Amino acid sequence: MFCNFSESLRDFSDRRAMQRDCSHRQLDVVVARSCGICYPNDPSACLDYLRNYLGEEPWPRTSGNHGTRKVLGILAPHIDLRVSQRAYREAYRWLWQSDPADLYIILGVGHRARLEWSLDLRDYLTPLGRVQADREMARKLLSVLDVPLLEPKAHEEEHSIEFPLVLLQAARFWRGVGKPFRFLPILCSGLFSAVAQGSPPEERNPMYRLAAQLQKLLQEVPFSVQLVVSIDGCHVGPRFGHPFVVTPSVRAEIQRWEETLWETVRRVDAPEFFAHLGRNGNACYFDGVGALALVMEIFGKEAEFIRTYYEQWFEPRDQSLVTFSSGVWLDPKN
Repeated sequence: MFCNFSESLRDFSDRRAMQRDCSHRQLDVVVARSCGICYPNDPSACLDYLRNYLGEEPWPRTSGNHGTRKVLGILAPHIDLRVSQRAYREAYRWLWQSDPADLYIILGVGHRARLEWSLDLRDYLTPLGRVQADREMARKLLSVLDVPLLEPKAHEEEHSIEFPLVLLQAARFWRGVGKPFRFLPILCSGLFSAVAQGSPPEERNPMYRLAAQLQKLLQEVPFSVQLVVSIDGCHVGPRFGHPFVVTPSVRAEIQRWEETLWETVRRVDAPEFFAHLGRNGNACYFDGVGALALVMEIFGKEAEFIRTYYEQWFEPRDQSLVTFSSGVWLDPKN
């Protein structure tokens, strides 16, 4: 996974310049854009930063029987890495405990996507090297679903894919895992029509066939797969167009609203999940709607969801906040 650091930095710098100067052309690789801002772009500095960031001992604290059960996937934020080290640590510590996967399916948020569900076939280049996209798996999805899913432009500058990849690279380096891993990036929408109706998407929505194929992949492939659900929560206040500032009472109300939403995810109750969102039209701008709807379809009752951490990032300068959570999906059988 990791080439010589000087080669990695040179390749990364060259690619970044190409993407800057030739943005009208599609390159064979997506280049990380947040490095140098949210984390160092020098490979050695990046590794040191993320090692300290993840803590000296990033292994999960065993609680009850959680520590010995198979990790199927994690819930992680994609907020700026500088905002909450603890939220990221609480999410990714579950992957530090489990055996390294061969493939990570990353369910991100399509902040710039036009499609409800979008894939990309390109590899990803960070300061820590190149991560190979699982083009075979992506092409299988494309052939079976037979609907427009490719949207390369939406995957450029998409931090909900970038942050999981660089964290996975760093963690595997510090654990001494030299075997490369692959990734399958899927950007998910807010399913606005379903939210407006207060009910799950219609049967013709590609979500159901996509979930069925991903479920089949998880069950049948001869290699290990884990999901990373890379989402944030509510976005509230003047920064996001609300005509009010966030006061302590607003913060408490948001937390209550979100607790109810997360309980529907824990119960795998998609009808109530959308009904709850529909009652206020998702006025809190919760951005993980599509990703959570998809993961509920993928796992169904075959996974136990545990939310382990919640935080509200409040910015006094504009009296606005963003929420995010961490958690894990565990195999209930082992």
